[in-house]
Parts: sequence; structure tokens; C-alpha cells
Amino acid sequence: MATNTPLTFSKSGATSPSEINLKETVEKLLLVLSEKEKFIIQHRFCLNVDSRKTLEAIGQHYGVTRERIRQIEKNALKKLKRNAANTNLKTINEVGKAIVKKQGGALIEEKLVELMLATLPNIKDSDVNALKLSLALDPELTKSNNTLDFHPHWRTNDISLGNIREITSCGYKTLKKNKDVMTTTNFTAKVQEKLGAKVSEGLIISAMQIGKETKFVKSGIGLLSWRHINPRTLRDKINFILQKEKKPLHFEDISKKIIDTAFDEKKVNVQAVHNELIRNEHFVLIGRGIYALDSWGYKAGTVGDVLKEILKDGKARTRDEIMKAVLKQRQVKKITIYLNLKNNPKIKTLKGDKYQWVK
Repeated sequence: MATNTPLTFSKSGATSPSEINLKETVEKLLLVLSEKEKFIIQHRFCLNVDSRKTLEAIGQHYGVTRERIRQIEKNALKKLKRNAANTNLKTINEVGKAIVKKQGGALIEEKLVELMLATLPNIKDSDVNALKLSLALDPELTKSNNTLDFHPHWRTNDISLGNIREITSCGYKTLKKNKDVMTTTNFTAKVQEKLGAKVSEGLIISAMQIGKETKFVKSGIGLLSWRHINPRTLRDKINFILQKEKKPLHFEDISKKIIDTAFDEKKVNVQAVHNELIRNEHFVLIGRGIYALDSWGYKAGTVGDVLKEILKDGKARTRDEIMKAVLKQRQVKKITIYLNLKNNPKIKTLKGDKYQWVK
């Protein structure tokens, strides 16, 4: 199973990774390049420059085609790879490779960087681009950039993009068949049934993190397209919060929880949430500003409507029986229920503190 536990790493007789100045090592390595090659690598990997440049932009700078810049970049990386093996970058990369292998042989780039920073406290956030260049120079690692299907990620050379695609395809089908969130243990077992036990649990989880159709939640793994785990509209978000809390909530509490959860960058205000709760029939007002889901068995209406529903069969019931039945549907004071009993002309008061609906 993939984990987020930082690795400890040391090599007898070798410089400790925690003693290496990554930025300085990369700057010295760049000295083997020509000025043009250095300019291209710096701007492609955003090293000591304000922003990363495209091949097209660099080509315009030099008055050549983007393809020519691609060739120069490729040759520059080959030159850096030959020399990187004789630097401390090799030690840094061993840490990266150990992390990737521990996760099954593939890992989303964001997570790899996070784990390397946790493992190597001497490497700062400002060194991340230098770290990515270092990894790109390792002959045993392959990087895949951002695509329509996959997030940027790194793989050991024995894991191909085809392997990742096979796992994600099987995983998506498994989730669609299940139609709801699966625990990671159950999910990986189902995928292994189809692909074979040789595909490790760690690689399955890593592949699904790399795939763009997946969403991981506290209870397990699901599909990004499922609105009950990836809400898009305000209605979806309200439903998500109520389902998560598993109890009725005041509209102000619902608003606060939506804001705290930070589903996206859309602004949410209390009035908008209240308006959505009022106009959507799936949200039932059960008390002063308190709403519940109709799927929980609540029905819309006033306390008087609830009383009618309870007594419409014509049977006489005691006040206590009626109170309990109403309070299952509404969070109101008992005096409110009592006044509705007394003031409704359709409800007859009987001896023994009993009440009956008059047809």
C-alpha cells in the first residue's frame, strides 16, 4: 500500500543527502553547458528566472523554430546527464527513486516533491525546480508531463505509461460497476483480481492518483464525476455537507461548513445557501432555519401538515404519542405542537388527553 511516510536514507561512505546544497550543485553542473544551452535549460526548468518559457517563446528570442530549441534542450539534457553521475545529485536522486519504488514504481509529481521535501529538510520550497531538474537527469526515472488523462508523474523505467493506462482503465470500470466509493483495500483487491497479484497495491493507488478521473476521499476512492463526492453546484455542496454530517443543520452552519470545506474558488454566502434550501424540494425545513434531506424520511409542510399526516387514519392518540411522532419530523417546541392540536378545527379533543382527526 502506498504511504506518505518520509523515508530515511543514508549511504555508507557517501555524502549524506541532508548535507548537499542542491542549488549550488545544480549551478555548478550548468557550467558544462554553452550560454545558449544554459539559457534554455534555465527557462525550461524555471531556474533563477521569473517564469518558465515555452519552446515557442525561446525560439522567438533566438529567432529559430521551436523544434530547433527542442533539439538544443534535448542535447543539453544529455550533456547534463553524463556529468550528473559524478555529482551529489546522484545521492539526491537515490532518495527520489527510493520514494517512487516504495509507492509501487510510479508517483504523481506533486506527491513525490512533497515527500522529498519532508525527507530532505535542507531542501527548501525555492529549490523545487532544481530538484525536478535533478530527477530529470536520472537514467532510471521517467517523467510524463501533464496530459488530458494524467497528472504529471514520475516512474521507474520498468513501469510504462501503458501500465498506468491499463490500471486506471480497469480501476474506472471497477468504480463505475460499484457505483459508489470503495475502500482502498476493497478497490485494490478487485483490480488485482482482474490484472493479477503481480500489480502491487501501491502501484494501483499511485496509478489512480495519476489518473484525472479519480477522487480520493476519507472513506476511500471514487470517480471525480460523482457529485456526491465532488459537488459542483451549490445544491450539490449542501447535499454533500448534510450527507457528511448525517443530521439536520441550521442554514448558517451549512454555509460555514461549505466555506470551511473549500470545494473550489467560488464564493459562498449565507443568503445564497438559504435561498437554495428554500427553493429545492429535496431540502426540508424542520425547525427555525433547520433543514434536513427528504431522503431521510422528512416531508415538507407545517406542523399542522405533520399532525394531519399522523392522525389522518382516524385513530385516537394520546398527546404524548402525537408529540413523539411530530418531533421525529420537526425540531420545534412542544408548546408549538400543543397549540396546533388545540387550534386545528379538524382535530377533536377526546377524554384521556387523546386527539382524533375529524374526517
